[in-house]
Amino acid sequence: MKLIYMHHAERDRTKIKDRQLQDITNRGIKEAQLIAEKLMERYDVKAIYTSVYLRCVHTSEIINKYIDVPIIEDSRLNEYDPSESWESFLNRNMELLKELDEKYDVDDTVICMTSGVNLSAFVCYFYGIEASDDIPVSQAFNISPVIFVSKGSLVD
Repeated sequence: MKLIYMHHAERDRTKIKDRQLQDITNRGIKEAQLIAEKLMERYDVKAIYTSVYLRCVHTSEIINKYIDVPIIEDSRLNEYDPSESWESFLNRNMELLKELDEKYDVDDTVICMTSGVNLSAFVCYFYGIEASDDIPVSQAFNISPVIFVSKGSLVD
């Protein structure tokens, strides 16, 4: 399986304080459209898994206008919550990644739309690193796709 980790498009932090309800900006909409065109040209995506946060769902919906696949909301892709331990955060993300790895075939491509800090869990999972509170925080930029490949898959 090829998994495309993707940070949501640029978010609008000016109108709403609740992080879960923050949407994306007009620039973010354009970012999502541009990346969707490129993804459509190169990958046969089977599904988009997304955090339940509005900015992730909205970015997924824009991309899906170009690729037309199921969008599955999963709260395990939500960003880090200070009420949980870092290890717990990593493990909840990695649990979903394991399920996806078992569900999809070696040649399938899946997008996971989430927040920048979630990149740490993806790195841990695909490099076989055990989750712990000592794992450093990795961060990604807006709408930056990172492609991870499971064993047996080939990068094209």
